[in-house]
Amino acid sequence: MSMYPQYKSKSGYYINNDGIDSYGVNHKNFTTRDELEYQFARVEREKLNNDYEHKRILYAQNNNPNVMSDIDKYRSISDNNLDERQRIMALKNGQHLKLNIKNNDKANYNWPWYTLDWLGKYYVNKYSDSIEKYANKYNISPDIVKAIMYNEAATGHKGGANNLADLFSMSGSQMPMNIQGKTWGNFQGKYYDTYDAEQNIELGVRLIKQLYGSIDNPTPDKIGTLWNDTGAYIINNVGARVKTAYETKPWEEK
Repeated sequence: MSMYPQYKSKSGYYINNDGIDSYGVNHKNFTTRDELEYQFARVEREKLNNDYEHKRILYAQNNNPNVMSDIDKYRSISDNNLDERQRIMALKNGQHLKLNIKNNDKANYNWPWYTLDWLGKYYVNKYSDSIEKYANKYNISPDIVKAIMYNEAATGHKGGANNLADLFSMSGSQMPMNIQGKTWGNFQGKYYDTYDAEQNIELGVRLIKQLYGSIDNPTPDKIGTLWNDTGAYIINNVGARVKTAYETKPWEEK
């Protein structure tokens, strides 16, 4: 059992010291296959339950705009208590989250000295058509995708040094979105080869779309922050730079 990290959720799944989780299931005699099958089934059960609850909230709010269900109140508090791994699992499963990312007066919205503006422009302009295509497909602003790509290329991909690692499929995160395929490649029932630029961008757009729906009052700096650190609770410098890029559009000819 030690090979499986413990997982705790609002629905109550947690392996206690006695081997019995809060669903009343005893895991002591589980084989490796049993545990795998159980965990896959649990994820599907919680996803269905979460979808049902979300629809119930929407129904109540549509019939009475003043209604805020106990579930929604609970989520507005508890979702911020999810750790990074739990947030990633929820986003990958398409579950509804309600995260409160706080503003940060100390966040630096200026570009650092090591910024490679030419490299950021190169990536955004090279993949502009693909960005527009997938942004339109998933109904989000192409500028937020370009802002994230620009920042990743200009400041976050080790000055382009990881491009060689990309070529040999050895990098930890892959351009053009600088996304970690090992973490995000299996997204909401579809597998993406993040070493393929088109699939890389489509996955990035879908993740950004999911982030928009998971944040109270989503803004470019909050989106950029969670893109950089899924477990964040406050706007960080990366998120701040994404907002700067979103507003100034440095990839455009002046």
